[in-house]
Amino acid sequence: MKVRVRWNRHTLALLAIVAGMWYAAEAQSNGAAHLIALLTGAISLLSWLHARANLRGLSLRLAGARPGVQEVGKRIPVELRATGAVSPCGLEIHAAGAATSVFVERVPAGGVVVVELPPPVNESGGGLRILVRSLYPLGLFSAELVVETAWVRRVHPRPAGDLPVPAPDTTQRGEAVAVSSARGQSAGGDDFAGLREWRAGDSPRHIDWRAAARGGPLMVKAWSSGVQGVVVMDWDALTLEDAARAAQLARWMEICEAEGSPYELRLPGRVIRAGHGPAHLRRCLDALATQPGADGGAAVVDEMQAADKTVSMAGMEQSTFLPKGPLLLMSLALLLAILPLRGYIGNGGLLVCALCMIWRGVLRMGVPHVIMRVGVIVAGVLAVFADYGEIGGMEPGIALLLVLAGAKMLESRSPREFQVLALIGWFMAFCTVLLENQLSRSIWVVMVLLIITACMVRFRRSAPGAREPLRLTGVLFAQALPLAVLLFFVFPRGLLDLGSALGRSRFGETGIDNELSPGNIAKVALSSKVAFRVRFPDGNVPSNELRYWRCLTLWHCEGLHWLRGDRLPYAPRLPRMKNSSDVRQVIDLEAHGKRWLPSLDLPVSARLRGEDLSPEFDQSIVSPFAVMNTERFSVLSSFEQQPVRDLLEVHREAALQLPRQISPELKRLTDYWESVTQNDEQIVQIALSYIKTMGFNYTLEPGEYTGPQAMEDFFLRRRVGFCEHFSASFATLMRMAGVPSRVVVGFLGGEYSDHNGGYLIVKQSDVHAWVEVWLEKYGWFRIDPTAALAPDRVNIDISALMAGGVEEAERQRGSIWQRLRLWWDSVNYDWQNQVIDYNQETQRSLLERLGLRQSKLVLLIPSAAFVLLAGALVTLWLRRPARHADPWMRLWQRACRRASRAGVPAWMPHEGPQTFARRVTETRPDLAPQFEPLATQYISGRYGASRDGLQSFKAAVKRFRPGKSAK
Repeated sequence: MKVRVRWNRHTLALLAIVAGMWYAAEAQSNGAAHLIALLTGAISLLSWLHARANLRGLSLRLAGARPGVQEVGKRIPVELRATGAVSPCGLEIHAAGAATSVFVERVPAGGVVVVELPPPVNESGGGLRILVRSLYPLGLFSAELVVETAWVRRVHPRPAGDLPVPAPDTTQRGEAVAVSSARGQSAGGDDFAGLREWRAGDSPRHIDWRAAARGGPLMVKAWSSGVQGVVVMDWDALTLEDAARAAQLARWMEICEAEGSPYELRLPGRVIRAGHGPAHLRRCLDALATQPGADGGAAVVDEMQAADKTVSMAGMEQSTFLPKGPLLLMSLALLLAILPLRGYIGNGGLLVCALCMIWRGVLRMGVPHVIMRVGVIVAGVLAVFADYGEIGGMEPGIALLLVLAGAKMLESRSPREFQVLALIGWFMAFCTVLLENQLSRSIWVVMVLLIITACMVRFRRSAPGAREPLRLTGVLFAQALPLAVLLFFVFPRGLLDLGSALGRSRFGETGIDNELSPGNIAKVALSSKVAFRVRFPDGNVPSNELRYWRCLTLWHCEGLHWLRGDRLPYAPRLPRMKNSSDVRQVIDLEAHGKRWLPSLDLPVSARLRGEDLSPEFDQSIVSPFAVMNTERFSVLSSFEQQPVRDLLEVHREAALQLPRQISPELKRLTDYWESVTQNDEQIVQIALSYIKTMGFNYTLEPGEYTGPQAMEDFFLRRRVGFCEHFSASFATLMRMAGVPSRVVVGFLGGEYSDHNGGYLIVKQSDVHAWVEVWLEKYGWFRIDPTAALAPDRVNIDISALMAGGVEEAERQRGSIWQRLRLWWDSVNYDWQNQVIDYNQETQRSLLERLGLRQSKLVLLIPSAAFVLLAGALVTLWLRRPARHADPWMRLWQRACRRASRAGVPAWMPHEGPQTFARRVTETRPDLAPQFEPLATQYISGRYGASRDGLQSFKAAVKRFRPGKSAK
């Protein structure tokens, strides 16, 4: 019996899902997405092997001592036996021509299950063909086993027809007319006609008991009648159709039986001699049933005996059988899949999907009307459009997928729809790694994938309980993970040559934008999300007061509201020599959707994706494209003051631009500063002194400052603010006092981690704003009004400063929580470096170190080899022999294997223990003193009245370690 594994519709859907995953991974150059796609493909590929192994050890035979006759309407007993180590599960057994099938949840390894199949609807004779099909374990492939049975189906034709019974033939004598009375009595006037063999139904009164007493066979006395003849029923004598001819003969048999008349049946190539009674009637009907075309079923007989592919059945895949248990588990798994998408996907799509899952899966409501389902889709599409203003792009596409998944859940009522829902769930979980690259999210995705896989196994198995589905899911994962990891390193990247064509359009909140307004920075001041990580290849880690990370420079002033302004021309740059104090940084920047790149103040040069970048006219580094995914780039910065040249007039005009509305009180204040100072440096100092001494407070909750009097309200009345308030107001006042100024937005500080060689972690909470003023002696000079008011902010982060200042920072430093947090961040950093950033260039470097040249064809060959090797190993594991249930037999087999390794011919399964012990003695006489007591102990323990002594037998087998023969 050959097992065939065929593809089905779900296989095509699987290919589309895996292809979509790979496309997204290639478009983002996302190593985690590549790994998840490969893991999904590996699990699916291994499910093909498990589907094949699920039926490989299955044997099937018709229950009963010998082939018999199938009666009309009677179910067919079939015995299923699992001879391999795998327990076949989720079996659908179907007799060819039957209207329904029988589902078997599981056949235990080494065990037997007997089922009764519905008979074929078409009542035709011929051999019975049985199809065993299983979609276990994941429903992605169909494993089929076709069995030809030796049981002949003899379905008797139904009596029909109105032709008269042929006249009896009175010319036949002897055995031809020898009949027994149906009532056990001879008819009056009958003559003794001799003896014949006993038949079922004959009266005991007519048995020749004397012959039986002498040891002869049972013989019956027969009588012949002078008036009663034999009704001869000849198949060829009728000119009807085959089916009508069989029905007419059956009607004549029925009439003859009722009248007690003997009859003879003549078929092409066969004659049943005259007789009557139940046994004779059955023999005639059996012969008639096997006559080709007896009921018009010759075509069906031919079809059943044709090739395997002609045997088909709809089965349960198109049925309306969808248990509530798997549907509930699938709903919960899909809710877990969409949970990490919150914050990245619009609330409309998430809400529609979640409500559908809860309605159909959790609350277990029925399938709604089609109008309601269409309405849900329309409402979901409108909600997505309201969230994004479009339906194109990655996030709107994911939101639409959620809406369609919810609609699919509402209409799910069959196994096919459940399977489609599971595949959609795989892709929904995968979408998380496209939006978030953290290791925790990748672990979450794998967990959801495995839960959905377990739901698929549980559904295809049908038996309640989670232990076996979880066990098989774990086996699939353990087998697929090494294959996915190997393919991750060698499978060629860049096959689609997409670059980074697929990026996010929504990002987490960041305080850095092309404008600065009150509250922009304060809203992310307590965010623990990582903005970027920095490594210093030369080991020159700057001190805290030098960790100013420049991102954007704002020129256009509107009081407390600042904008980047128009692009200005470049100032002439004096050539500079490399300095030993220059600091080189390698920065891993998280996606933020803008073009700014952070760098230590002041940057000299940068390199991104192999291209050199120079600072802009305002000393900031700008990417040629929006940072839609994690990017790694290098920067060279200098802490030394650059050679000073005169400020360009256009730059001076931009740096002195004033708001449209100026407060008279603030103007009087700046005029006073100008009157009591002699130069710009003194103006800066008196302004800083004013902030320190006039009762200003640094806080995360300064309240709102709105309207044209916002700056006056902050600086002269409330005097409560955050860094953006102080920097924006200070720069505005400097301009009002005639000092060129601008606002710089970036980050301040960074937490050092000594893991992975040491690196800095800069978070969103480190966002900061400071001021640069133009001083003729120094050029652009950094002034941090916040540091003048809260000097501890330079050395500690904002959360520690707000919690208690330096003392709180010292208490947190070195704590268990901090060590664990830094360790986890280092793990995430390794994940970023080794997995997320593993791209075509990294792969090329790895292959060069291994001595291989970069070629997509060269990479495809080892990839295919790895897949074939993994498949071979898993196949060998699945084909291992079944583990015997009896511990005595397992120990005996172990002793026999050890004897075989010592030179004794291998033990055969049909061989008894004494026979094998004699062979051991004949082959290796030196082993007889050890092995014969083992055989005796095994026989008495396993076959004796008491089965005690298993432990002593186990110890004896353990001591039996024969060496090889010296021959």
